[in-house]
Amino acid sequence: MNFTDSVILANKEILKIINEKGIDLSKEVKKGAGGDISRVIDIKAEEVFIKYLSKYGKIISEECGVFGEGLDEIIIDPIDGSENFISNLPYFGSSVARKQDGRVSEAVIVNFANSDIFIKNHTSFKKAKLYDLNFSDVIINNYATIGIYERAYASKKLVYLMNNESIKYRSPGAIALSLAYAHEVQFVIFEGIPREYDVCAGLYMCEDIYIYNEGKFLLVSKDKKIFDRLLKLIKG
Repeated sequence: MNFTDSVILANKEILKIINEKGIDLSKEVKKGAGGDISRVIDIKAEEVFIKYLSKYGKIISEECGVFGEGLDEIIIDPIDGSENFISNLPYFGSSVARKQDGRVSEAVIVNFANSDIFIKNHTSFKKAKLYDLNFSDVIINNYATIGIYERAYASKKLVYLMNNESIKYRSPGAIALSLAYAHEVQFVIFEGIPREYDVCAGLYMCEDIYIYNEGKFLLVSKDKKIFDRLLKLIKG
């Protein structure tokens, strides 16, 4: 079994936990290493990933911080969008990236709400459903009319500038997932200082398109025109 197979099995087990009845997965447990409050679902998902992935290297997670040892680093966000999960908003998943010699070599992002799974390595970038794993290449959607603006609620100026420019967006609240969908929407913006486990896997999946990641803004787009237009607003 290789690394990707192990990540897939872990995600399947986590989805099974999510679908179980009678477990209060939303209950608060403690403050995680990333500074956010960890809930039962976060802890259980992390435990599953540790079980399947600790043999591949040192795990760096939003909940426990650092676990285990090894030359490779496994960067995970066990539940990306946990606030969405506890609010019954169907946009939450997991994010896993493997670093070898300091560089990401493999990444897997899953949307537990609709079973989308994205897998990227040095030879391919593919998408499927977790329940059938019938993979096809991720391709650019040239018909997209909206982008994603994560943490738009924190904006002090950009939302007004974008409104004046009639630039449409949604703010679903799970940055790893949003980066995984970057080839399908017009753009992805994150306002704030992203943590490694928030964006490590997602940025690896976006390395073939336009990326700006400086200061308090992360901007990703497949479209050079909208990228330049938004970058001008951000810098202006």
